[in-house]
Amino acid sequence: MLVCGVWPAWAQVGSVDLSRYVRIGRYNLPAPGQTPAPVGSLLAEEASGVTYNRDTGTLFVVGDRGTSVVQVTKTGALIDSMTLAAGSSPQGTAFYDVEGITWIGNGQFVIVEERYRIANRFVYTAGTTLGLAGAQRVTLGTSTGNSGLEGVAHDPLTGGFIFVKEKSPQGVFQTTINFANGTASNGSPTTANSVNLFSPALLGVTDLADVYALSALPSLAGHPDYSRLLILSQESGRVLKVDRSGNIHGVLVLPRDPDNPLSIEEQHHEGLTMDDDGLLYIVSEAGGGAEEIPQLWVFAPPRYLCGCAADFNADGGVDGADVDAFFASWEAARSCADVNEDGGIDGADVDAFFSRWEAGGCE
Repeated sequence: MLVCGVWPAWAQVGSVDLSRYVRIGRYNLPAPGQTPAPVGSLLAEEASGVTYNRDTGTLFVVGDRGTSVVQVTKTGALIDSMTLAAGSSPQGTAFYDVEGITWIGNGQFVIVEERYRIANRFVYTAGTTLGLAGAQRVTLGTSTGNSGLEGVAHDPLTGGFIFVKEKSPQGVFQTTINFANGTASNGSPTTANSVNLFSPALLGVTDLADVYALSALPSLAGHPDYSRLLILSQESGRVLKVDRSGNIHGVLVLPRDPDNPLSIEEQHHEGLTMDDDGLLYIVSEAGGGAEEIPQLWVFAPPRYLCGCAADFNADGGVDGADVDAFFASWEAARSCADVNEDGGIDGADVDAFFSRWEAGGCE
């Protein structure tokens, strides 16, 4: 359940401090038994990847059963879906063990098949079925077991993609892909392991489940975070913010709920993405306490909980009472007084507050 309703339009992301993120929502994702599904579709069952579409303001989820791409709201409610065709893979699907998805614009997405290590570009068309002929496919490595490509992120910084390989060995690599020609700059059908950006051992986690490139957030341009990555470890139950040399700049540890009998590792949190307001979305196979209850968890920075900075006392108006309320919070060094979200409470926050207050309101 969301603890507050509207993230104001002025709240552009200036930086991403994972240590200050808190969970604000936990929602069931559509799955058979809870939601009617098209023939041949398991909707978001065994959710393994998620991406944010800026054009629609919605999320798109895949499950590793390889049966569908599902569009949901930011609170996990079903909007529509595109079925993935049946086929000759060991799962009986055309796309085998789908583990990652990323939006690349103009209604196009890329999904990745873990064991075959294939990246597939396609156009999302709700209510239809996608077969192999409807996707442009590029193979990035030799076929492997259940330890292949787990996640993919579109990387505007390089114009390419970032991939993570789960384990045996772990991998974090960047590549460009020419879907028309079926080639990649760092991977091929005969590649055993693509060249990593850095040694994955620097991350200190037991597996790699997904990756998100912060260069997908335009408001971070010019900030060091713009070139950094968010990496999710399912087994270690954490999100890491890292630079492209493998240095860790932040950690978010996933919380365990008293009503969930499963450990964080057993819940299989396997996909992450972020929207333009800095909200972090993580999907799991069993976040609801059982394999048939996939969930979407939403995390936010402190300013989300504080609401509109200009209307600091939250009385619906912007006036002198907000100035008094701000300075009372600022002098007590409360977290909501960090208006510029730099992690400190100082004169820069006074300037940031008055900039918002003088603008006359929140949109």
